[in-house]
Amino acid sequence: MRARTVGKIAATVVGMAAGSLTSACALRAARMKPSRPKGSPLGSDEFTAGDGAIERFQELLRIPTVSRDDPALVDREPFERWVPTLRRLYPLTFDACELTLVDEFGILLRWPGADSALDPVLMMAHHDVVPVEGQQWEHDPFGAEVIDGEIWARGSLDTKCIIGAFFEATERLIGQGYVPPRDVWFFSSNAEEVSGPAARDAVAWLRDRGIRPYMVLDEGGAVAGDTPLGVKVPVAMVGVSEKGHVDLSVTVSADGGHASTPKDTDAPRLLARVCERIAANPGMPCFTEALDATLAELASRSNLLYRLVFSNLWLTRPLVAKIMAANGETAAMLRTTYALTQLEGSNAHNVLPPVARANFNVRVAPFESVADAVARARALAAEECAASGVSPDHVTIEVDEAIPYTEPAPVSPFEDDAAFDYLHRCVAGVYPEAGFAPYVQNSCTDSREFNAICDRVYRFCGFEYSGEARSLIHAENERIGVDVYLRGIEFYAAFLRHLDELE
Repeated sequence: MRARTVGKIAATVVGMAAGSLTSACALRAARMKPSRPKGSPLGSDEFTAGDGAIERFQELLRIPTVSRDDPALVDREPFERWVPTLRRLYPLTFDACELTLVDEFGILLRWPGADSALDPVLMMAHHDVVPVEGQQWEHDPFGAEVIDGEIWARGSLDTKCIIGAFFEATERLIGQGYVPPRDVWFFSSNAEEVSGPAARDAVAWLRDRGIRPYMVLDEGGAVAGDTPLGVKVPVAMVGVSEKGHVDLSVTVSADGGHASTPKDTDAPRLLARVCERIAANPGMPCFTEALDATLAELASRSNLLYRLVFSNLWLTRPLVAKIMAANGETAAMLRTTYALTQLEGSNAHNVLPPVARANFNVRVAPFESVADAVARARALAAEECAASGVSPDHVTIEVDEAIPYTEPAPVSPFEDDAAFDYLHRCVAGVYPEAGFAPYVQNSCTDSREFNAICDRVYRFCGFEYSGEARSLIHAENERIGVDVYLRGIEFYAAFLRHLDELE
């Protein structure tokens, strides 16, 4: 009797606890709301791009400023006419601003403000573009034709759109007599796509003169459409950090020989197993404050199920981690990634090579270091050697020194921060339908160099990019909508016009 009574009491208590837990989770979900800027939205004040904005943008896109890994292969002529073209298209801007050339073709432009004692704002882009050889374009990649309301051209998304929008905004604002309250600097690299030194040298130039920006705004995130978690509205994704990067060269040695007598310890087979072990074990998923904020914003704009899950990460985090880790795009948000990009073996079809090589392009999560990522790869390689019964001396993993590596960028402030809220207000003024969220960027930008002189470095391109548009960056048939470009000009005009709102 006593046991049955205790059992009933226990069942009652468990039921009450479960009910309380369910109620608590539901209450947290109900309280989850989309983020709102602390200040009022900052629009472009009926700013409209000047007549001929599209034609001027097309002229910039038609200059094939292609950067290449080997500087000796770069066609200098397009870079030599880049600044003269900008001067001709935007004469008021170049009359009002001071131009410094960095590494011959990089641009550093100062727009003097009313009070140069205030820390300046620095905006960034890059005017070099990736090559188009080997791609199958439907239209001339440097023709900049407008077809069905879209401008087809290499660089239209990455990132001549930022350059065009910045100059359109400054030209119009200067023509209206506007003077920014603080200095505005604009930097554009001529070799960002190949990790050239222009950004690093620009930072050195500014540091030598005691110039420390209040905030830096570079490419990176965008007003993203087709976002995950069932979100039906675009969300402005602002990169508050970016992953580090390192390339690892994996070399396996073994006895070579004739292909008629293969062994399971041949260099290519051992290399394949080592590479698979590394790629399949990229480290434990880890949630950061920035990722929590990203998920909270997305979930708050989704259905009740997502709000229940993501408003209660204290309970659901293990399940969420497992689900996100199963998808390539979301898994990259959680941890360091190892992308197997190159394999090299025999140069003959019937020869077992004594050496086989591979390359991993590694993107290092912000809670780890390059050293952590390298050590993990080496430990996994040693595990595979032990499992295969071969000495670990047969496998070496080295950092490819020919490709500069970078540590993860520091996390710029995004909670209760005036600069981050200013960006939010500008987005709310130009894209009132959009959400707003911080995130950690998977790719690398020149902005990481500016962390040396600025604590607030944000990666955000003020244009709306659909999922399709994002897939076209560096790909064939890159293009941007005419309306998308014009609206982006409004964002940069709003950003520049309201700088007096910054603390």
